[in-house]
Amino acid sequence: MKKVLLATTSEYGQANVFLAAGHALQALDKDIQIHFTSFKPISGDVLTSSEHSVKSSPGAEPWTFHPLSGLPFMDAIRAKEDVAKQLDDLMTKRPTFSFTMGMLRGLTAMLLPWRNSDYVEIYESFVRVIDDVQPDIVVVDGLFSPALTACHHLKLKYIILSPNTLKEFAAALQPRAAVFWKFPVMGSAFGFPVPWRNIPANILYCLTQFYYATTDATIQATKKFVKKEVGADLITFENIMFRPPAGVKILVSNRPEIDFPLVVPPHLTPCGPVIRPVPAVADVDPELNAWLSRGPTVFISLGTHRYMEEDEALEMVGALKQLLSEAASRNEEDVDLGGISGKLQVLWKLKRGKGQEKVLFELGPGTKVHAALQAELDADRVRIVDWVKPQPSAVLQAGTVVCSVNHGGANSFHDALTSSVPQVLIPAWLDCYDFANRAEILGIGRWGNKKALPHVTKAELGPILVDVVLGPRASKMRARVKELAELCTKTPGATVAAANILDELKKGTGGESA
Repeated sequence: MKKVLLATTSEYGQANVFLAAGHALQALDKDIQIHFTSFKPISGDVLTSSEHSVKSSPGAEPWTFHPLSGLPFMDAIRAKEDVAKQLDDLMTKRPTFSFTMGMLRGLTAMLLPWRNSDYVEIYESFVRVIDDVQPDIVVVDGLFSPALTACHHLKLKYIILSPNTLKEFAAALQPRAAVFWKFPVMGSAFGFPVPWRNIPANILYCLTQFYYATTDATIQATKKFVKKEVGADLITFENIMFRPPAGVKILVSNRPEIDFPLVVPPHLTPCGPVIRPVPAVADVDPELNAWLSRGPTVFISLGTHRYMEEDEALEMVGALKQLLSEAASRNEEDVDLGGISGKLQVLWKLKRGKGQEKVLFELGPGTKVHAALQAELDADRVRIVDWVKPQPSAVLQAGTVVCSVNHGGANSFHDALTSSVPQVLIPAWLDCYDFANRAEILGIGRWGNKKALPHVTKAELGPILVDVVLGPRASKMRARVKELAELCTKTPGATVAAANILDELKKGTGGESA
């Protein structure tokens, strides 16, 4: 029986594609034995995915979870005061020229957040898992440097799976040096193609990113430490982007039809969105399912790390009131929302805490947000919650969501797209700006905070919500996203990824090419 080891960080943005891949592997070959190694926070989701996979593929073995020692990626960021501050700045400050230059200077360290001793602890823990499992192939997260380094050093047979897009891995390899003048540097918030007025800055950003990727003092120190302690050459996400290991295939949760126009290098395999199968809302939360069934719903979910303070939440409230008021003025029963009848309603998953801290402001009777939405909350047309029990993708698949308001994370963007749901993106950092660009280029949504970024204002967001949900272009957006969803679901990304992993298994042993 062939053994596949899935190795990823435990944050949902990275781990979800691995959970999806494990399920797809057993759907294609129930005799595949799945081992999953990560940090403890994801263990419950691994168990749930295992149960779902075994139920869907009778005869398949339950997955085995191997917890790693050390700090998860985001915990490692929070443990380093300077890096934690940079992360907070990314989500709260506008990407001006000076700020972006400073961000690029520190980005390399943020993508490799572990202290030297923590890094080696994870590396050695991962090696122990390798010794215990003896996998036939390792599927590793491109952001999970300790596991990448171990796979490279031990000459394991491995393949990289990433939730990121083709652009991240291919931009630097495009003809005519297009990375400088055509593709916006991650975190710049420039449009695509880069406007003429922004090209000089984009060129400087590119050069700055390349320079610090090779000279950053923290990375150089980690490189020396790892070499001394375990004898391995450090492999990072930036290695994968700029100097991909020879002979190692990279599977990307994306496809050319839903990315910026580019030439796909031969080491990249565009799988399409790798979507994790999840239980339906009706099976997890029947009451919420009944509420969603009442009518067309706007679903607001801004990801794990995007929080709001009270003043910004009130701006969002103002935008929602504009949308609901416009819907009411049009006699909602007659408004065309893709065949979904009923009154427009809003489900808002509002994160009010920063990191692990307590909430930044209160909700409930007597508070500003509650007072501003009193009538809508009393009528149960707006629900504001700290947590949604079903997975966000399950809510999008419920069939009544007419707009996804999200932060522009890869999983959120792809979940909405494959669920045929137009979206409004309010990005706050890094590659999230790119997804806002993609939504507009593809004609499936709008960038909701281009003027106010990284925050939101009712003056900007309100009319954009109206445009996407009720405006004259809304029906075209619904038709376009349905067309792309059908394209992506015809050959599901998880199935394509799993087929490629199985193909690599058939090629025999051996790691990277010399």
